[in-house]
Amino acid sequence: LSGERSLEEIIVDGPAGVKIVPAASGVKNLLNLEARQVAGIVSAFSELSQSIDTLIIDTAAGLSTDVVSFARAAKEVIVVVCDEPASITDAYALIKVLNRDHGVERFRILANMVRSIREGYDLFNKLSRATDRFLNVSLDYLGGIPHDESLRHAVQKQRAVVDAYPSSRSAQTFKKL
Repeated sequence: LSGERSLEEIIVDGPAGVKIVPAASGVKNLLNLEARQVAGIVSAFSELSQSIDTLIIDTAAGLSTDVVSFARAAKEVIVVVCDEPASITDAYALIKVLNRDHGVERFRILANMVRSIREGYDLFNKLSRATDRFLNVSLDYLGGIPHDESLRHAVQKQRAVVDAYPSSRSAQTFKKL
């Protein structure tokens, strides 16, 4: 954003050949980017010398300008939600704004930190009932990421769970996804 580095220069190698553009935690100017900055970031990806099969943009929760701008630029929107009131409210609000103001009609839902397969489906159904009642959108259930100790330990080590604990339940679920 400051022009000190190109996008190509800040890409780091992640697990299994995945390339990562890291965000800077706590950097104030990364919050609520201006529309031209978001557009610049999106266009910078198309100018990379290496080809990209799939680009995943992990945004913050909530309805900031940059979250909405990145979601609008995406071909597919995956909403990650956990079974907590604030998370469900944020997910619903994002779906509503993207649908009402930007014409996005299809969303994929990923239940996070679930204790069972059933809990993931229940969470999806809870969100689906609300959108069916008030919005004209289509929700698809991607699955649920189990909350396990391996995932928590990987986060503490700042490593991907698929590398740190490849046989864990959460790592296996990510691989299937």
